[in-house]
Order: sequence, then C-alpha cells, then structure tokens
Amino acid sequence: MEVMLQICFVFSRASIALLMCFRVCAVYGMNRNVVLFFGFTWLGVVASAATTFGSLEGTYIAPTKYCAALVKHDYIFAISVLSFINDTLIFLAIMYKLCMADIRRSLSSQISRAWKPTTRLQAFTRVFLQDSQIYYSWVELYTLDVSV
Repeated sequence: MEVMLQICFVFSRASIALLMCFRVCAVYGMNRNVVLFFGFTWLGVVASAATTFGSLEGTYIAPTKYCAALVKHDYIFAISVLSFINDTLIFLAIMYKLCMADIRRSLSSQISRAWKPTTRLQAFTRVFLQDSQIYYSWVELYTLDVSV
C-alpha cells in the first residue's frame, strides 16, 4: 500500500507540474528557450518527487493495528523546495509576460490606466493571474502538508 501511495504521489506531482509547464509554454508561444528551461525544471520536480521511494517507511503504531509513514531520510524535503522554486518561476514568468503585453505607448497613459482595469486585456490578465494564484497557494499548501 505504501508503494502504491508513493507512485500515486509521484504521478500526481509530475502531472500537476507538467500542466503548469504547458501553461507557461503556451503563454510564451512555445519559445524554444522557455520550453527547454521549464522542461528541465519539470524534470527536477519529477526527480525530487521520486525521492519518496527511498525515504519513507511504513511502520505500525505500537499498541494498534494502524500504521503511519516514517521519514527515514531528510532529503525528502527537497520535494517541497524544488516544487516551490518551480512554481514560483512559472508564476513569475507568466506574470511578466502578461504585464509586458499590456504596455502602453506612453508612460503617463501606462500609469493612469494601471489603476483603472477597464480594458479587456487587463481583465484577462487579472483573471489569469488569479487562477494561477489559486493553483499556486493550493499546491504549495498541499506539498508542504504532505512532506511534513
């Protein structure tokens, strides 16, 4: 059962990170450098999630028939760190690209319109970033909860 849970964790973490990698690649129009960089960060997330196979051990709780996971090695916390770094880089890259797409011709109109979110592009940017923030906060809380 423990191995099955570890396999499910690796697949779920890898698939969530891959979806965010697809998202940032789509925002950048499949730019080769972006695809390579975030492809390598995705591989790092998958490799860090795979560390659960050697670092967790199932053990019985003394007087009961129940069991719990026992952390054998401290490197399991790399899951949280690498996932946090990957998700932060993706979020910042998406935010940068969307904000750069909204630059106006003059600095004064850019500053005055920044406080009035009335255009469609600003509304799209706001919704896109809020959706990313919801994902980001949920995944980071879940990852920290699982690794602790």
